Amino acid sequence: MGPGVDPQFDELLQSLGKVAQKHTKPVVDSLLRWRKSQKDGSFSDAARMYPGNVKAARMHDAIYTDRRVLASIYLTCRALVVATASLGKDALSEALGNQLEELTFAQFRNPDIKALAMSTNHRANTELYAMLLGNLANIR
Repeated sequence: MGPGVDPQFDELLQSLGKVAQKHTKPVVDSLLRWRKSQKDGSFSDAARMYPGNVKAARMHDAIYTDRRVLASIYLTCRALVVATASLGKDALSEALGNQLEELTFAQFRNPDIKALAMSTNHRANTELYAMLLGNLANIR
């Protein structure tokens, strides 16, 4: 999933960055709305996979929900990093800039040290949040 692994995906992100140059707020709002939507829902297949075993079905749902959330954070951050890298100084409104800063700084206020130590996915997301903060600092 990293840069350079999938040239078509990288191209898509670059295109998104170009759209963000002229339509910053709708692009950022869409990315954040999509990200938030990934927290909702569960995998209804779990009940069929584990008939009569509610605990196993819930554990199955929890694992896949965590994976979906981690992947959505990664994808959103990658897109936001590319989009903000293509923006000029003061391209973000005060409200939108504050929203992105708040969302990003929140990730560093109470880090899950155990998850960071054990999971390369968590570390990758943290690195992307740091890159996003750097981009925000450059344009704000």
